[in-house]
Amino acid sequence: MERPVAGPETSMLTRPTTTRERRVVVWGVAIVLVALLVVRGVMPFAERWRLRESQLTAARDRAAQLAGLEQATTQLQQRATIAERALSGALRRVLHARSEALAASALQALLQDAVDGAGMIVNRVEVGPETGNGQVSASLSVVGDVHGLATLLSTLERGPRVLFVERLTVVQNSALRGAPDVLQVTLAVRAPVVIE
Repeated sequence: MERPVAGPETSMLTRPTTTRERRVVVWGVAIVLVALLVVRGVMPFAERWRLRESQLTAARDRAAQLAGLEQATTQLQQRATIAERALSGALRRVLHARSEALAASALQALLQDAVDGAGMIVNRVEVGPETGNGQVSASLSVVGDVHGLATLLSTLERGPRVLFVERLTVVQNSALRGAPDVLQVTLAVRAPVVIE
């Protein structure tokens, strides 16, 4: 039997399909469906999975970092407590103040108490912060005798606060002739300070 030859009068729609053409169409549809499944289903799922895994990893890292900080905080608090106990038992400590101006005021009060305890008289006190280096300095001019000077220097050396005498000038007071034991003393004092 002869196959009819497609001529100009037969169209593609009326021509019967062959098995091979059907297989090509089925495979084409299958490939399109698989591609659609991959693009619409597998790829978004894989992206969500990757994002979830990266979030879990970041959360684990943050949790480990916070645990490390908590452990370090506890250790630092223990060290600070030990250091504070050691300092509270010590005889000498640095000045603590909320500002440099308050530190200067505390130094002035400390010097005034030391001078009063030595039985000397203050002529002049100039106190001021040394900006930026955590120290307060003072210039002090007092009048008294040798015993008062010895007591004052001893108090500054062994007193409750750390003080450094940077300059000391002792001159017999020429204004008080007849009182040879009266001395004019000028001191330059510096004190470390912790601003809280």
